[in-house]
Amino acid sequence: MLNEYLPDVIAIALDNLNKSKLNEIRMRLGRPILVDYGGLYYLSRTGITDVISKAIICKKEMIDYVITQACENSLYAYNEDIKQGFLTISGGIRIGLAGTCVRDGTIIKTIKNMSSLNIRIPHEIKNCSLKILEFITEPLIHNTLILSSPGAGKTTLLRDLAFQISQRYLRNILIIDERNEIANTVNGVSQYNMGIFCDVMTNCTKKFGLENGIRSMRPDVVMTDEIANEDDVRAIHYALGCGVKVIATTHCDNINALRNKKDFNELIDKQTFERYVLLSTRDGAGTIEGVYDKNFKCLCM
Repeated sequence: MLNEYLPDVIAIALDNLNKSKLNEIRMRLGRPILVDYGGLYYLSRTGITDVISKAIICKKEMIDYVITQACENSLYAYNEDIKQGFLTISGGIRIGLAGTCVRDGTIIKTIKNMSSLNIRIPHEIKNCSLKILEFITEPLIHNTLILSSPGAGKTTLLRDLAFQISQRYLRNILIIDERNEIANTVNGVSQYNMGIFCDVMTNCTKKFGLENGIRSMRPDVVMTDEIANEDDVRAIHYALGCGVKVIATTHCDNINALRNKKDFNELIDKQTFERYVLLSTRDGAGTIEGVYDKNFKCLCM
């Protein structure tokens, strides 16, 4: 699946690796290609190496090939995604983009002259949420915010929580999948088993998904990824005002730093979230550092 988006030299090298251990491919123009394979390594023509002289050097035509394949030969059709700095392809694989932003005043029109790609490969890890499930669901489902730095497994945990709550508690769950990373729907069909009580809205803002999805789908629980700005926070307040439970994620690497995030003070002061789950990569992605209540009292480590 991934190979069809990659130049032959990279695809052949990756064929020598166990794809279940592959997390990222970083392509930077004129520099060695790196892979996160349970640690950072250079990509060589035969696999991975610690020797920089054996690394494949990223060329412009390699970056152009990946982008062209991901956009199905039509950059114009994918410009809304490009100007936000990412492309999502089959398998929920997300390609982060860096290059020259084309602006019209304060508005980003597109990104051109791509110089770096970060290809992030998601993994479905069933039952990874079981060790914290009781803290989130007993005696009732709690409004929960999952915290982690990028790449620490918050989306993987959210995906499994959707499955577990759907299957074990028979609750209707609405997933607002703004960037199609949680469920990875292709032609309306999720590529992951999210449980039989899950509905998914993709490629929409959280504001649109929550306001319209709650009215139309009558969920018991709403799940969404990467709360980041004032609009997202307002959408969360709207959902809670409708009487549904919310489980969401945000980028943050420790509990104390959460208060320093813009727009989050109101959520904290009003004790909007009853549970906080902190993840890290200390023992690999998805390491659960702790579960905290609305007063930030640690419930488990």
